Amino acid sequence: MDFLKYEPEAQIEIGARIPDFILIDQEDNTLRLRDLAGSPAVLYFYPQDKSSGCTEEACDFRDVYHDFLELDCPVYGISPNNKESHREFTQENNLPFDLCVDPDMSMIKNFGTWGQFQLNEPEADYAKSFGVSVDDQLKVFGVVRSTFLIDKDGILMHKWMNVNYRGHASSVRDQLHKSFKFDIAF
Repeated sequence: MDFLKYEPEAQIEIGARIPDFILIDQEDNTLRLRDLAGSPAVLYFYPQDKSSGCTEEACDFRDVYHDFLELDCPVYGISPNNKESHREFTQENNLPFDLCVDPDMSMIKNFGTWGQFQLNEPEADYAKSFGVSVDDQLKVFGVVRSTFLIDKDGILMHKWMNVNYRGHASSVRDQLHKSFKFDIAF
């Protein structure tokens, strides 16, 4: 799968305040920016519950989640899947953090994590197995795997766009340590 372009081309710059949002987690609880005040937070956007790459990424965050908790930094996964799908995905993989639904995809688009991809035939078949609409030219729109680290005041400290899921959770954890200048050895 080749990334083609962001749609729309909105980007939040480092040092900017994160726009307010309303998300629903797998247990039907509402999450807003103000709920995160007072501690840093990781918001990671991913395309699809239960796909191989998204499962590996979620499990990687799960495996280092205790490191985030030591720094009072919750992690939230965000995708367009519904809360029932998130609940199943959370249970199947023993995820200790919340997965959130962006009901109208406004956060996904406001954060600049919606984009167009070019697929090959096998990738198109795989995408279709998840109910993804693929056009005649094998192009598809979807969530661009991205992560945002925000500080206790809702300011963007670091962002990763169009990331490779392998090892990404550890990179985010390491950046959190650098950003807050903690001297905790792993």
